[in-house]
Amino acid sequence: MDFRDARSMKAVLVPHCELNQNARLAACAERPAAVTEVVAGLMERQIGLIQMPCPELMVIGLDREHVNIRSALESRPARAALRAMARDLVYQIRQYLAGGVRVLGVIGKNGSPSCGVDETWRFERGPGRGAFIEELAAELGEQGVDLPIAGGLDTEPDKILAIVDAWDASAEAADWHRRPAGPADHTG
Repeated sequence: MDFRDARSMKAVLVPHCELNQNARLAACAERPAAVTEVVAGLMERQIGLIQMPCPELMVIGLDREHVNIRSALESRPARAALRAMARDLVYQIRQYLAGGVRVLGVIGKNGSPSCGVDETWRFERGPGRGAFIEELAAELGEQGVDLPIAGGLDTEPDKILAIVDAWDASAEAADWHRRPAGPADHTG
């Protein structure tokens, strides 16, 4: 495949609610539509956004205000649904990688019972990964796809963008080291 056109050949996975706050639990949306600072920041950096599914919406539905979300996500059928979503997402990632797109990493939503990375919600906010991120990390590992996963909050757009900048710089450095030496690369 030769994708020599306008595309940047870079992408990052973002939580569904980063682009669509309508998926959030009632009274939890922090923005009217999207986390615009993150979306705009990624666009300015010419990094494509791969929108992950909203696991809570897909498994429980939009009206989940009176549901213990983490408990609902722990059932055997819910875990099977989360794993299927993770498998589909890893398929997409592998397709991008096979096409030469640098998938820089996965951004999760800290504090989320499904997409938390450093902290999640069980009966209160605490350390740990959300149920979907657990399944996604397991599926990535089983399929041999090595991607960093980091979490942030809607109120931390600068932190999220700094993480992506670090991933991008690391990918650029790795690409530079993999390039074959040409005349300009020789010294002496």
